[in-house]
Amino acid sequence: MSTDHDDATTISIVLVDDHVVVALGLKALIEDEPDLVVAEVAGSVADARSAIERQRPDVVIVDFRLPDGSGIELIENVRAVHPDAGVVMITAAADRRILAAALDAGCHGFLSKGADQSDLVTAVRAAARGESHFTPDVVRHLSHLRRFEQVDAEELSPRECEVLQFSAEGLAPEEIAERLYLSVHTVRNHIRNSMAKLHAHTKLEAVVTASRLRLISLDD
Repeated sequence: MSTDHDDATTISIVLVDDHVVVALGLKALIEDEPDLVVAEVAGSVADARSAIERQRPDVVIVDFRLPDGSGIELIENVRAVHPDAGVVMITAAADRRILAAALDAGCHGFLSKGADQSDLVTAVRAAARGESHFTPDVVRHLSHLRRFEQVDAEELSPRECEVLQFSAEGLAPEEIAERLYLSVHTVRNHIRNSMAKLHAHTKLEAVVTASRLRLISLDD
């Protein structure tokens, strides 16, 4: 599996969407990047399962609504048969119930169908590293879920709060590093430390928990 877009290796992707025009548009946006390749496009849960078994992709991009099931069902299947694959869900709207179910199923990234190319590419690369990427609207929706109750968290440092704030605004670790004049490695360490202190399993959970604790702001 590719670990960084600067590597010589390529990130392979299975794209799952039953709308042909949408699928072709996403494929074109993805393959505009030299390190990303769509190995196969599938239009249903059944076809996607077969494609994933054949291709063993680094990342699966899946729509929520499919003709023979849901993207959540497919995510659970991916986690069972190919746990090393990253999963990015694309939804027409940031519905809280869908987002919560996808998060529980093990999804790495969430994008609306109106997301721009940079968000799509960043989410794919993050998922290939086993990291999460999300847009600010996703965080705002998830911050209202009851599952994210306040926790007995350790105190975050000002720098850790700053990194989580930028993460909540949709910035990737590389962009945060540039803003704060830090190395990407240091930024990722701050994120990992924050996750540990907030008892979060993912960066997304850390950001949502920090917002519930009012350590960061989700205001536009």
